[in-house]
Amino acid sequence: MSSSQIKVYYSGSPDHIADAGTWTKPVGATKVRVILIGGGGGGGGGDTAASATPVSGGGGGGGAGRHEAVFAASDVGATEAYAIGAGGTSGAAGTGTGGSNGGAGGNSTFGGSTIAIHTAYGGGRGGGGSTTTGSGGGGGAGLGGAGGNATGATAGTAGANGGSAGGSATGGAANTANGCGSGGGGDSTVSAGSNAGQASGGGASGGGGGGSKNNAPTYSAGGNGGQAGPYSGGGGSASGVNGSPGLAAWLGDAGSGAGGGGASATTAGAGGTGGFPGGGGGGGGASITGGAAGAGGVGGGGIVIVITDFGGV
Repeated sequence: MSSSQIKVYYSGSPDHIADAGTWTKPVGATKVRVILIGGGGGGGGGDTAASATPVSGGGGGGGAGRHEAVFAASDVGATEAYAIGAGGTSGAAGTGTGGSNGGAGGNSTFGGSTIAIHTAYGGGRGGGGSTTTGSGGGGGAGLGGAGGNATGATAGTAGANGGSAGGSATGGAANTANGCGSGGGGDSTVSAGSNAGQASGGGASGGGGGGSKNNAPTYSAGGNGGQAGPYSGGGGSASGVNGSPGLAAWLGDAGSGAGGGGASATTAGAGGTGGFPGGGGGGGGASITGGAAGAGGVGGGGIVIVITDFGGV
């Protein structure tokens, strides 16, 4: 029979506090398995506008990628560096001059001492809402690069080698590629926030777009976060309600995307927090001048898992 050691590194974890960025190979190791998931993109903030002026909510952040590798212990250094990808920051709500873009998710890495650096890439940021354009969702990460960042209505591009693009008035693109993230949902100035794409190949999913205000004015719901494997995405919310958070995943799996906040004449909903690890944050909802738009949701943080086997069958 064999035995194993499992080190789980994420922000604030006991193993990360103890090891502080350096993994040490245990005596007697025979195989080393590494699982990496990047940080999800943060959702963009919604904006406000006068009664007859349409305005969009923020776009959802893109989902992070997942990377897994197995090594003979003899090929791995006595120590190897690791880094944990941070979840993308929340985009601040606007007050009539545009909501802020969310922050991009960070990359999670392992290696560089003896083995080459292995990377799981982060999801792209969601764009901030505005009166002149819609808002784009962040791109989902690929095996070869991070998801692209949305800026205003321009959605984030697909991460290299398998990622998915973010959405605008249409939903973020789904992703079936192994280990790759799905795109976040966007928003137009006249419709509900669009839904994020589903990630069914092991990567994390993006967040839904925030709800908009049209010139009637009426106030729309936020879009749904994307499902990641078996983990349902957070629901987009009705007028004035915060988007639901994405689901946290079992150890080794990637989290789902959060829902977008609903628009409101008083206080719009904030985007939900992306599911840990790697889910995209939801976009914040829009409001009218004198009301309060919603901030975007924070992306789910990344994780590094190192499983060491000590021999046997």
